[in-house]
Amino acid sequence: MSLRHIAYCPPGTVYFDKPTAGPAGGEEYPLVGATLPEGWTRSQISEWTCIGPPQPDIPLQGWKIHVSATLESAGEVLDIVRDYCFAHPMMFKFLTSPTMLMLRNSKYGDRGSSGKFITMYPRDEEHLATVLHELGALLEGRDGPYILSDLRWRSGPLYVRYGGFAARLSRQPGGETVHCIEDPEGRLVPDVRGPSFKPPAWVELPGVVREALAERARGGGLGDFPFRITQALHFSNGGGVYKATDTRDGREVLVKEGRPHAGLDQSGDDAVTRLQREHDAMIALEGLDAFPRVLDYRKGSQHWFLTREYVDGKQLGGEMVRLNPVVHSATDRSETLDPAAYTVWALDVLDRIEAAVATMHERGLVFGDLHPNNVLIRPDGTVAFIDLETTRPAEGHSGQAMGAPGYCAPAGTTGTDVDRYALGCLRLSVFLPLTTLMPWDPAKAEQLIELVRERFPVPADFADRVRAELSLDAAGPEPAEPLWPVPATGPDGFADAGELAALAGRVADGILATATPEREDRLFPGDIEQFSHPGGGLSVAHGAAGVLWALHGAGRDVPGEYVDWLADAARTVDQPRPGLYDGLSGIACALHVLGRTAEAAGLLDRAVDLPRDEAGDSLHSGTAGLGLALLELGRTEEARVLAVSLAERIGLGAGDIPADGPSAQDAQQDRRDRRHLPGLLHGGAGQALFLLRVAALLPGDGAEALVDTAARILRHDLVASGRLPGGPEVLEQAPWRGPHIACGSAGQAIVLHELLRHREDAGLRAVYEDMRTDLTTDYHPGIGLFTGRAGAMAALLHTHDGGERALATLHAQLAGLGWHAVPHDGTLAFLGEHSLRLSTDLATGSAGVLAVLASLGTDRRAALPFLGLAGVAAPVG
Repeated sequence: MSLRHIAYCPPGTVYFDKPTAGPAGGEEYPLVGATLPEGWTRSQISEWTCIGPPQPDIPLQGWKIHVSATLESAGEVLDIVRDYCFAHPMMFKFLTSPTMLMLRNSKYGDRGSSGKFITMYPRDEEHLATVLHELGALLEGRDGPYILSDLRWRSGPLYVRYGGFAARLSRQPGGETVHCIEDPEGRLVPDVRGPSFKPPAWVELPGVVREALAERARGGGLGDFPFRITQALHFSNGGGVYKATDTRDGREVLVKEGRPHAGLDQSGDDAVTRLQREHDAMIALEGLDAFPRVLDYRKGSQHWFLTREYVDGKQLGGEMVRLNPVVHSATDRSETLDPAAYTVWALDVLDRIEAAVATMHERGLVFGDLHPNNVLIRPDGTVAFIDLETTRPAEGHSGQAMGAPGYCAPAGTTGTDVDRYALGCLRLSVFLPLTTLMPWDPAKAEQLIELVRERFPVPADFADRVRAELSLDAAGPEPAEPLWPVPATGPDGFADAGELAALAGRVADGILATATPEREDRLFPGDIEQFSHPGGGLSVAHGAAGVLWALHGAGRDVPGEYVDWLADAARTVDQPRPGLYDGLSGIACALHVLGRTAEAAGLLDRAVDLPRDEAGDSLHSGTAGLGLALLELGRTEEARVLAVSLAERIGLGAGDIPADGPSAQDAQQDRRDRRHLPGLLHGGAGQALFLLRVAALLPGDGAEALVDTAARILRHDLVASGRLPGGPEVLEQAPWRGPHIACGSAGQAIVLHELLRHREDAGLRAVYEDMRTDLTTDYHPGIGLFTGRAGAMAALLHTHDGGERALATLHAQLAGLGWHAVPHDGTLAFLGEHSLRLSTDLATGSAGVLAVLASLGTDRRAALPFLGLAGVAAPVG
């Protein structure tokens, strides 16, 4: 589960959105709208409100002061800082609302930013010292979360850190934009904001900072703590989890850390409150085999530490993935059990968990957060429960304050019924981990029950047990109109064209119902990547361009005001990117298709003129994607020049690609840079595709040279992803193991299909056939075109050979699209990443489904935008 995605789930909306947006954005602090002294200015930057004096005089970088606060003290602290800054003119900014402060300090907040409520900008080091002494005296005694990235000034809520004052941004090799500071040589380097105080090595510490460091060194530690930390296992905003050794007898133990006022849950409890609750629960459960024993509990260095027995076991969540035959791709069966054996194993585990929950209830406690990663399986098969921080007495239990998505009981559920509901979810998810779908549609539970029964030999009473635990009525009659009616077989052996068109029409209607032309940042709701850079909401992958392209391809009339919205926003976007899927070249292609040829040409000119060194050579963001955009708009000569340049860089060793593939060390190093992730969108496969497309336009030796380079870089990509021997070990849950478009075998299969049309290769042919087998995979955790079932279908369509096997697979995958379909406001909608919110974008949501449906129902339309038609086989319908 992505903690980043959880931060973009504001209450009161079914879509991902900026934390400050939506109907529950939060009440603002009064200073946001208060009258300012004469000459002072106010501006909004994301979640911050900035207040500036009449003549701001601040450097580009230096020592800044952060002020921490709790939700209770924030209003008073802001008033004190405001009065001080007005009396002694100094620029400052503050989080606009209590909601933003809550998110900043929540369990899922960023550890490096936690606690930062107000930022102040001293003019120089002398001014820094003055403010720390004077304001520190005024705020002495106020509480707040410790700011891990900073150095605390004495015992109050003031902290210092060296960093940038002005926003100076730089695109990193992986494509992300980061804040920068200038080093002594005048180079922009990342302004690192990690979870520890680490000023740049070249910065000389002022006297007040040295004083604070000396005071910290004199601070209290953990006393006679008899445990030596040996490994950090996990970090969250609430603290760390560490493996340690008991120095008295050498046994392994586990240490959990709790940060005061940080890691807040929905009820406002902090990590220390929950750590105390866990301590009390383990004391109450002492003697029961399923619960570790407490060894130590103490405060030190301003944090609390709980030490317990170390459980030698594996998380149930990981074992479910490793052993379950359904959740693996069709060719990846190295460690899975067969369905019958897996059912025996799963039922045994469920029985043990149910028995352990019963013993907890007998002692009057409710777990409150039962999910697969809170259950460990010991080598002897017994289970142990961990992370008891939500455990509370059953008597007077008021419901869950926090819980894992897919295992949270409905609102109003209290007491032992909370665990009973989670057990029902677990009984389903151990076979088919899709319980995050259930809160979106009451019918999903019955759908999942049936899917499990079709795939595993579960006992006859399985459905009734799940229904009882989830408090569902017995299965009723089928609804009069199914949400996702699978089209009947048509004359061509696939799907009835009329029924397929009707289904596509419902998807398009659902997309159009979500349009918000009144917003400036996005037209249609999509993934959180919409908010990652200024053009995210416009882009092909996650923004308006991709959605409008899909609607047009499905034969819908695209409202002119929506095309105007896209064209106007693209013309004025700040800090544009050149990319095909994240930038201007892709938007240009979409506008070209929508009939805005002049505007498209102008945007493509801008894209070509943008710096490309930092964007890399990928299909998603860099040279390969830009080249395909040039081909899309008929500018073949410019595309040829780009292709030759790319091939020369690879040939001259800029890509460092050995002819026989990379070493394991090389491939592991590549993966640290997003530009070198294997696969179609970010890796060598996308570059190879572009080279092959240009080669098809060239005569003789020039074409052969490009094909040679394409083959070389594609082999490198296949080695790096574990499809050819010689690369690093591929991790079990690595994204490139699955049949995905973005970085998995589905995208690579598209390129292999085209390479094999140029030249036959027995080894690559075998890899290709394995990848086509992977496209028959039954289970997909998501719907997305880039990382889910829609993408597997797009690859099937690109590689389709007209055979019965391919038709049967497409029909099965068409039915599977309904797994993630949900009703919303009378329309058909689809769940995006992690099933946390609805999405309509091309990469993760409804537009990607629509693109595939349109491809199924037309003669010569590619399901992936702007990849052209070369290599797309005969149509299906």
